[in-house]
Amino acid sequence: MKSNEEKSVAAALRAGFTLIEILVAVAIIGILGTVAVMNITSNLEKAKVTAAKEAVNNIKAAVTNYYLQYKKYPSDLNALIEAKGDDEPVLDGGEGALEDPWGTEYKYEKNGKKFAVISAGPDGDFGTEDDIRSDKVAKSSN
Repeated sequence: MKSNEEKSVAAALRAGFTLIEILVAVAIIGILGTVAVMNITSNLEKAKVTAAKEAVNNIKAAVTNYYLQYKKYPSDLNALIEAKGDDEPVLDGGEGALEDPWGTEYKYEKNGKKFAVISAGPDGDFGTEDDIRSDKVAKSSN
C-alpha cells in the first residue's frame, strides 16, 4: 500500500496541464480573437459609411441654407465654414467638417440649381461605385 506522502506526490504530478491541453487552449483563444477583430473591423467600416451618409445630408442642408441666406449657391464648400460679416458660418466644425471619415475632402458639384455633395467612399477615388452622393442618399428617419 502507498503511503500518504506518495499519494500526495502522485496527485501533485497529475494536477498540471499537459502541453497539448495548453496548445489547444491557446489555439481556441487565437481563433476567438481573430473572429472578434474581424467583426469589429466590419462594424467600424459600416459606421464610417453611415457617418459619411449623414455628413453629405448635413452639408447638403448647409448648401440649401446658404442659398436661402445669400440668394446664391456657394462657389465651393469652404464658403460654408467661413463667417461672412456678422453672420456665423453656415456649417459648424471648421475644415474637419469638409472631410469624410476616410480623410478625403467632400466634393461639391453644381449644375444650375441642382447640386450634389459627394464622398469618395472607402476607396478614396471619386467616380467609383462606392461613392456616397447626397442626391442618391435618402434622409434618415430619426
